[in-house]
This record gives sequence, structure tokens and C-alpha cells, in this order.
Amino acid sequence: MKILITGTSGFIGTRLLRAVCEEYGSTNVIALSTTPKSQCETILYDPLDFSISRESLEKIGTAGTLLHAGAYTPKSSRDANFLPGCNGNISFTDKLLSSRLADLQRILYLSTIDVYAPADLISESTPTLPASLYGLSKLYCESMVACYAAQRGITSQILRIGHVFGPGEETYQKFLPVAIRRILRGEDVELWGNGAELRSLIYIDDVISAILAALRRPETASPVNVVSGRALSIRSILDQLIAISGGQGRIVRREAPTKARDYVFDNFRLRTNLLAEETDFNAALRAEYLYFKALE
Repeated sequence: MKILITGTSGFIGTRLLRAVCEEYGSTNVIALSTTPKSQCETILYDPLDFSISRESLEKIGTAGTLLHAGAYTPKSSRDANFLPGCNGNISFTDKLLSSRLADLQRILYLSTIDVYAPADLISESTPTLPASLYGLSKLYCESMVACYAAQRGITSQILRIGHVFGPGEETYQKFLPVAIRRILRGEDVELWGNGAELRSLIYIDDVISAILAALRRPETASPVNVVSGRALSIRSILDQLIAISGGQGRIVRREAPTKARDYVFDNFRLRTNLLAEETDFNAALRAEYLYFKALE
């Protein structure tokens, strides 16, 4: 089975490509990318017009599975409505599905939990009502994939990825990597509000394991939220982080500019089908701290 994979350069994609090549063998993986990949054959394309040579299009057509992970992903909340990037998610998916995928039998699409409306407990049955252009673009791409698969008589599956943490997220301006950098540099850690708001962070290794499990199990129900089932307050996470650092860093409270929101998930479908057990949070947090420490 040939696997065509997009989105191989980012936080998740870099690890995903390596894991898929290890699982299925490099000769059975084709990366569609703007930059060459050493792990497997790479089909290069121009991001402006999706131009691909005729020979490369024929190679793409030999793939039986499309693992579509490629997308513009905001690095901070300020980027969630970046118009060119969000529009690019839709146009890239359109051009990809418009290619001659002659042997395609299955599509596995990586979406986001940003498609959901606010809820006390988010599950796959929570109504979809994105609050950002990014969430809207991903939800529209979900529909594109589903319609394409139905018209072709092939299978499709949606994995909605949650709040991921771990080594490799240094380009993101999220509270955890920002806090780690400040601790390592001897700076105060800013806590906006009282820190009681809940976050459910899933470790990068668990995300990769769940995606691989989905590739092995095409019969799994769709969509599946790839999210953590443990909800921790931001304050408790920061306290654990400072303890891991050996007591370095000082938490300084700031007035929150907006009302805090909890993110709590029911991950029963994930646990039942794709990921029986999550990585211990403290061990995962320590791994990320040591990763950032090595970068300093």
C-alpha cells in the first residue's frame, strides 16, 4: 500500500512522516512537500499554483491512502484569522483532490477541535460552530474530503487534533513553550488571571500513536477527537513545570484581558479505538522541558 502524506514539515508532520516510514517502509511512502525529505521519495510542488510535473502526478496516482495533514496552522491565537493562510487550507485541499488519484481507496484527514462550539464537555457530538477562520477552513475541508470520498466510493476518516504539546513546538507562542523559555532564561512566568481555567493537553507521541492506529483500523468511526481526557488547571501545570526545573522561575499574576474558558474533552472514542492509555503527564512535561533546555 502506497501512502501519500502531506504536511511533513511542522510540529506534528515531521514526527508523523518518520513514524509512517518506520511503520510501512520508506519505499511505500510518498511525501508531497515544498521541500525535499530524506526519509522517502518526495514530490515537490509550488505552493503558489500547486504546479507538479506530469511524471510526479503519475506517482501520486499510485497512492492507495492519502494522509492529509498539510495545512496552515496558527502559531498563536492572533493568527487564527489570517486570511491568506486559512484560504490556503481550502485551495490546497481542492487542488490536491483535483489531482488524478487513480488508485486512491482511502483518505485520512487531520482536522482540529477548533471546529466545535464552546461546551462544558466537548465530544464528537458537540455542535460544530468555529469561532475563527482557521476553524471554518478546516471544517470546510472536512466536508470536501467527505464529499469527494462519497463520490468516488472510497472511505474517509476525520481525526480532530486537540491541544498538543511536547518537543518540537518551539515555534508556537502557546502558554507552555512561552513559560518554559521564561523559566530557562531566569524570567518571571506570567499567569493571566487566577490560572483556574482548565486545559487538556495531549502529548505529541500519543497523537502520532493515534494516527498510526487509525491507519491500521480503517473501520474506526469518524470523526475521532485526538484529545486528552485529563483536564488540569493552567496554574497546576505551571507549578509542575517549576518543580521540574528545580524551583526556578517565579509566577507573576496579570489581569486577564478576556474571560477565561475551560477546554475539557470526552475522549471515550479515542480511548476505545485508537489510544488505550496516555503518556504520564509529568514525564511528558519533563521531556519537553529538557528538550527546550537543550536548545538554550
